[in-house]
Amino acid sequence: MAKQQINLKSPIKDVNEHLNGIVECFNPLHPIFSPGSRVVDHFSSRVKFHSPLSLSEDDLHLHLQKLNYVFNMSQVSLHSSAVIADSGVKKSHAASAVAHIWVNNSNIKQLQMHSTHVTPNEAELMAIRIGLIYVMEINDMHDIIVITDSISIAQKILESNINPFQNIVILLATKIKSYLSKDARNNIYFWYYLRKANWPRHKLINDQVKASNFILTIPCKHSHLFSKKKECDDILQDWQKSFLTSLKKGHYFLNFEDEKQITIKSTYAKGSSWLPFVGFTNSLCAHFTHMTTGHAPIGEYCQRLFSQSQVSCPCGAEIQTHEHIVMECDLYDPSTRPCNIIINSFVHFLADNPAAFSFDNG
Repeated sequence: MAKQQINLKSPIKDVNEHLNGIVECFNPLHPIFSPGSRVVDHFSSRVKFHSPLSLSEDDLHLHLQKLNYVFNMSQVSLHSSAVIADSGVKKSHAASAVAHIWVNNSNIKQLQMHSTHVTPNEAELMAIRIGLIYVMEINDMHDIIVITDSISIAQKILESNINPFQNIVILLATKIKSYLSKDARNNIYFWYYLRKANWPRHKLINDQVKASNFILTIPCKHSHLFSKKKECDDILQDWQKSFLTSLKKGHYFLNFEDEKQITIKSTYAKGSSWLPFVGFTNSLCAHFTHMTTGHAPIGEYCQRLFSQSQVSCPCGAEIQTHEHIVMECDLYDPSTRPCNIIINSFVHFLADNPAAFSFDNG
């Protein structure tokens, strides 16, 4: 089918309508993904991934020591090099992928690639790709160390299942296969690096990523993952606005802030808004929900549903509201009362007073 011609002299709106869309990324029938032709089918022992045993301080420290040793050893050999990869995506959706090439204790090359409408994971994979491809083309380079803070993304390079990273992986996997086939001494080692460790060489590349500033002057297609994420973000934003402005949450719903004094919004990600704070016990989660929604065995709730019920508090207060229980009631230790609307202070109150807002009185 003949390609549709685009008149570049037409208004930018017309060009945008022709060019914008989702870039193709799925190609599961590519030979590099066929059993018997994959990198792992022939070179699984020569492509290694190294991560800490756990995220404990001791394991992270031990891993960083090993990384320093491996990096230093790579710089004393004429046939070894290190690739440090990092990336960043700004709020404008502009992505920068940066790779620094280290040989013989010198930063011999700083590579940078820009894109837009991609996710942070795709940008990280782009950074690995530009650095690794550059080093693999250097003659007599047998051992390559790739240092990244996204080791799980690097592992996508060897996966053969259908995933949205295939468009980036195909070229890189093909190059890796060619590099490993060329010489039996060639190896690639991926090492995980934790950002908060503040390794000087990584800080150098991270500062470059943060300082990167570019504006794409032509329309650009969206990646599949970016489009998927944007749609989810838009739905979540609409949901949050609808929840805040509607009466469905009820007049007695309590709003909380996190430790940074930012209002906690409704979300489905990372265990939702409350579960990360209260999900470690079922009873605490239930009592917290009772308190937050106002659906609890207290006078205020009974007054709305059962007009003949007793609404006073056992302490003598005329109406037993959830604010009264948390902030005023003499039946609870005043030292446990929240002094602000930060969610953890309410969690601590409920943990210290298990009978509060409980249908079974604790």
